Amino acid sequence: MNLLNFEIITFIAFVLFMIIFLFRKRKNIVIQKIIHPILYLVLYRSNFGINFMNKFAKKHKELIIFFGYSCIGLSAVGMIFITFSIIKMVYDLIVAPIAQPGVALVLPFTNVPGIGYLSFFHWIIAIFILAIVHEFAHGIVAKAHGLSIKSSGFAFFAVLVPIIPAAFVEPDEKQLEKKPDTVKYSVFAAGPIINIVLALLILLIAMPILLNIETRITEPIGFSFDLNGQDMPAEQAGLQNGMIVNSFNRQPLTEVSPFLEKMQYCTQPGDTITLGIESTTYTITTVASDDDKRGIIGVTNFKNERKMKSGYEWLKHPFFWIKDMFKWLFLLNFFIGLFNLLPLGIVDGGRILKTFLNNIMDDKKKARKLWSFISFFLLVLLLFGLVTTYLGNPFAFLN
Repeated sequence: MNLLNFEIITFIAFVLFMIIFLFRKRKNIVIQKIIHPILYLVLYRSNFGINFMNKFAKKHKELIIFFGYSCIGLSAVGMIFITFSIIKMVYDLIVAPIAQPGVALVLPFTNVPGIGYLSFFHWIIAIFILAIVHEFAHGIVAKAHGLSIKSSGFAFFAVLVPIIPAAFVEPDEKQLEKKPDTVKYSVFAAGPIINIVLALLILLIAMPILLNIETRITEPIGFSFDLNGQDMPAEQAGLQNGMIVNSFNRQPLTEVSPFLEKMQYCTQPGDTITLGIESTTYTITTVASDDDKRGIIGVTNFKNERKMKSGYEWLKHPFFWIKDMFKWLFLLNFFIGLFNLLPLGIVDGGRILKTFLNNIMDDKKKARKLWSFISFFLLVLLLFGLVTTYLGNPFAFLN
C-alpha cells in the first residue's frame, strides 16, 4: 500500500468516525445552516479549554487587553488588503482570463503549483492548530474584558458530510453587546490576527532554523518546474512536470538562477537551448513571449532541488515531513487568517464591519442593508473565483 492510498483510507476513516461521533453526541450538537443539507456547520458544544482561558486571561490581563487593542488597527489594515486583493483578483480574471489563477478550497490531496502537495496529515494537523489558536485568542481576549464564555468545542464544515474541522468559543453575546465598540473590535480581531502572527513567527524563526539544517544535511542537484500551457515548446519536446534539470546549454548547474537569468536577458524567440535531465538532453527552440522581446519555452513554478548527503539518508523522510508541516502551518495560518478578515457574513471581518457600520450610521436598518450588500458582493466574487478554478473561466473567450 502506497502512502497516498493510506492517506485516502485514513481520510475516509476520519469522516466516518466524525459522523458516528457526532451522531452519538447529537444532544450537544448545533447545526448552523448555510445551504442545508449541502453546506452547513456542525458545532459540538463542550467546556474544552475554558479553564485554561480563564486562568491565562486572569494571569496576563493587562497584556492581553493591550494585545486585543493592537489587533484593531492590524485587522483594519488586513481587511482593506484582503478586500482589494479579492477585487483585483476578479478584475484580473476578466482582463487576463488565461494567465490569472482563481480561488481554491484548502483541502487535502491538493497539489498547489509552486508550493507543493498538501497531504491529509499535514492538512488535519495544520487546520487543528490554527483553529485552536484562533478560537482561544477570541476567548482569552473576551475573558480579559470580563466576559463569560458560555461554551467551547469543535466544529466541522460539512459538504454533505463533516469534512473540514474547526473550533469555536462562544462568549456571552448579551454581555458583549453591552461592551464598548473597542472591546467588540478587539475580541473579533484577536482570532485572525493571532493566526497571522503565528504565521510570521514560523516564517521568521522556525523556517530559518529548518533551512539552516537543510543546508547542512543536503546538497543542491538542480531545479524542477511545471509546464505552463499546452502546445508550448517544453511540452512538445517531451518534458514533464517535476523533472529535475541538472544542466543548461550543456553546462552543469545546481540551481535555477543561471537558467532564469539567461532566459530573461539573453534568449530571443527562435533561439535553441538544451536542458539536461538525468542522462537525457532535450533540445528546445524558444517562442516569443507576450511582449515579443524574449524567448520562452513554457515552464514555470521553479523550485531548487536538493538530495541528502551521504550518511544522512535516514533523515530524509522525517526531516522533509517536518519542513512541509511548518510550510503548511505558515501558509494556512496566514491566508486563512487574512480570509477571516474579509467583511463577509459571519466571519470575523464581517462582524467587525457590522459593528463599525452600526456605530457610524444612525439608521440601523440602512446600516444592516449596507453590510448585507457588501457581504453578498464579496461572496459573489469568491464564488466566481471558485468557478474559474474548478469549472473554467467564462471570460476565457476574451483572450
